[in-house]
Amino acid sequence: MDQANHSIDFRFEIPATFKYLNVVSNSLTAILEQVDDLPERANLTYNIVLAVHEVCTNIVEHAYAGNDGKIKIDVCLNEQSRSLRVDLYDTGQPFDLIEVTPPDLDEAPIRGYGLFLVQELMDEVTYKSGQENNHWCLTKHLL
Repeated sequence: MDQANHSIDFRFEIPATFKYLNVVSNSLTAILEQVDDLPERANLTYNIVLAVHEVCTNIVEHAYAGNDGKIKIDVCLNEQSRSLRVDLYDTGQPFDLIEVTPPDLDEAPIRGYGLFLVQELMDEVTYKSGQENNHWCLTKHLL
């Protein structure tokens, strides 16, 4: 643990295929089990895992679109600020987050809720595409 900012960092990389997404879910669950006095632990864990799983699914389905690739994942648990940050990196096709329109909640489309859901479940969501990779940053305050 870094004594200056009281953070615990985890880093791993998975193949960008659906069958390995459970590794991400199980890892996040195990990390959150270590947080003392986590209010509504089961609900909070479920929401974080769902949001990260949705981003990973989009990376597999859209960024790589069936091509081989990897998803690099950095998880930072900051005990002092009681926050969890998940950074996801891929080298697949980028997209323009601004072009994604929110779903019409009065209708019942089968698809299109993913990013809306991620933004609702997490406190901060950013996406940047660059020459070397695409980068998602998801932050949740663990109050």
